[in-house]
Amino acid sequence: MRWRDGARRTRGPVEGETPGARTLFLLLAVENLLINYTATAMNVALSALVADLRTTLTGVQAVISLYALVVAAFLITGSKLGARHGYRRIFVLGGGVFVLGALIASFTPSLPFMLVGWSVLQGLGVALMHPALMAMLTTAFTGAVRTKVLSTLAMTSGIGSAAGPLLGGLLTNYLTWRVSFLMAAAVTLAVTWLLRRTVDAGRFPGRTGRRFDVLGVVLSTTGLILLDVAGLLAGRYGLLKARQDFVVLGHTLLERGGLSPVPVLSGTGLVVLAAFAGREWRLVTGGGDPLVRVQVLRNRTVRTGISTQIMQFVVSGGALFLVPVFLQTTLGFGALHSGVVLLPIALGLLLAARPAARRIGNGRMTHRAAAMGAFVCMGVGCGAVAALFSPHAQGVTAVGLALAPGILCIGLGRGMATTLTDLVQSAPEPDEVSDVTGLSYTAGYLGSSFGVALAGALMTGTLLYAFEAGVNDSHVLAARQKELVTRTLENQVQITAASDDALRAKLLSRGITGAASDELVRINGRARQRALTVSITGMAALAAVGWLTARRIPVPAGAAPVTGPRR
Repeated sequence: MRWRDGARRTRGPVEGETPGARTLFLLLAVENLLINYTATAMNVALSALVADLRTTLTGVQAVISLYALVVAAFLITGSKLGARHGYRRIFVLGGGVFVLGALIASFTPSLPFMLVGWSVLQGLGVALMHPALMAMLTTAFTGAVRTKVLSTLAMTSGIGSAAGPLLGGLLTNYLTWRVSFLMAAAVTLAVTWLLRRTVDAGRFPGRTGRRFDVLGVVLSTTGLILLDVAGLLAGRYGLLKARQDFVVLGHTLLERGGLSPVPVLSGTGLVVLAAFAGREWRLVTGGGDPLVRVQVLRNRTVRTGISTQIMQFVVSGGALFLVPVFLQTTLGFGALHSGVVLLPIALGLLLAARPAARRIGNGRMTHRAAAMGAFVCMGVGCGAVAALFSPHAQGVTAVGLALAPGILCIGLGRGMATTLTDLVQSAPEPDEVSDVTGLSYTAGYLGSSFGVALAGALMTGTLLYAFEAGVNDSHVLAARQKELVTRTLENQVQITAASDDALRAKLLSRGITGAASDELVRINGRARQRALTVSITGMAALAAVGWLTARRIPVPAGAAPVTGPRR
């Protein structure tokens, strides 16, 4: 990153940064990139993890899901601990927990050890580091410099996420997946050690005399876990109508055809979070020390900025879930080839993030214009993917070229959306930064989770509907064969989300061959194509909703660049 004060290059700190801020940014940017890399790198190593740990794909997926749950559930708590005990101290503590978890995961002999090391300890480490990381940078920089810094930090998040499947696939293919965890431990250990030696701990907040809000932790964690679990179950059970029985510990709580567990769990989660908000409000009015001061949402910039962030993560998370899923299920691509096809995302981030931050910093663009432009790019990108994706295309080159325009547009949108971080973090007063940071990061994780859940629900629902309709309308299949397929769909709702070869093998195991097998494979291919079109178009529609949300972002008088906290 190049630092400027007008056109003059200086050796010391420039206007808008504190002494040592450059070192701080470099260390935290490296750690931020690593955290986002580790969040996606293991997605390409599922089969290797299953084989090495002698477990099942479902078990590994549960570990991945639990990691996201732990991070989302404890972000607000991590932010509060930073405000009470000092951000650098909590970052170093989180780094130590993260390193311990990474070492356990790298030498794990079985799935339970992986769950403790990766899901629990690394998840807690990230929940402690992320809010402290953002709060330290927010206080170290101001004005146009802060806009560039926070936008660049958000860009490293996208690059880390995009590099995860590619680099993770390379390491898994040529070495072992354990190298990724060892690398995470080594880098985090170096960052925390250097941070302790080169960055001052800062003023102790001095708010530890009042009682810590333990009940607030319980309520917020429970509510967020319920919302996240609801999102994870959406693809399997459906958004509203249950596709199969919802069974817990051998007891059927919700029957197939009735209400899905998704609205039940999400509704319960919202009620718990409402109780949490009420408790926090009472603590504020009573002079207590709440986990998060929910009154920061009275600030219109904070409120609309976080809402826009949620929509940005919903759209990009859903779209970038759909593309690799269809590349692997429809074309049989491996994780490495899928990562290559997704490379234009990183290119789009690099092309859009810095120019958008620079234009906002010098007053030639507002945060609202950048956010609205981001949703336009993502909407156009989703439309391009729906129009250009062809299941008949063969090879990485042909598919990559066909999808590149749409994926590049989505990347450009994500690059422009990186400026939302600066908008949200710059809006509150200095003593409210920890509250906003916790809410902002939690909203981002939940938005991404909901985006994946909604995209998966649209995809699975359309697959089932289109496949069943194709079977019923077929003149090739006999009545007995149609009945067999219908019973199979009722017992295994995700059977159509498979490649042609996988479906042929499944049909052969049930005694279906010849013309009937060819017909079902043809129906399945058309159903997959329709499912991608409907689900990715749904993401484009949500981009339009995001554009309307971004329109509500306040514009500073005269569209001048912001140089400090504003209300």
